[in-house]
Amino acid sequence: MSLTRKRRKALKRLKGNAEDLWVDQHDVLDRANAILREAAKQASFLTDEEVKPRVKSAVGAVAPTVSRKVAEVKVAGETVKRQFASDVLPALAGTIGSAAAVLQSKNNPELLKQAGKKAGKAAKALQKQTPRSAGSTVGLVFVVSLGVVTAVGVGYALWQTLRADDELWIADEDPEPETNPES
Repeated sequence: MSLTRKRRKALKRLKGNAEDLWVDQHDVLDRANAILREAAKQASFLTDEEVKPRVKSAVGAVAPTVSRKVAEVKVAGETVKRQFASDVLPALAGTIGSAAAVLQSKNNPELLKQAGKKAGKAAKALQKQTPRSAGSTVGLVFVVSLGVVTAVGVGYALWQTLRADDELWIADEDPEPETNPES
């Protein structure tokens, strides 16, 4: 390819300008990197002088309260665990036992009478125990009531499920045979 002298001169000038631009860009990038390093160093100094002391003082003010609340939550958790084990679990076991008794009473109504007598004896025994504080008495009454309601609900559901009710079933109708006029 042969270029005119004028065109070669223009390309040579363009190549020189591009090389100058390349060198200028390297200088600008080097200067930007130096400024960025200095900015990072100043930010580090500012953090050490201003931010860290403020964070330490804020943490120092909040730390005792947080540790005290954590200790209170641990104590409350232990109390709840003890109350659950002493109040809720026995009531739950009684409810499950009542449900089993209801299942058995379907075939033997005498068991239901015996369960009623045992519940009456248990209620009398609870009354004879040493009096409790008002809060634990309310909780006990609530748990026992919940157990009784649950037992009654389970019994009713079982009765509805196991009762013989012929009206609930509808016999399937026999489909009418199709008649084909062509046969």
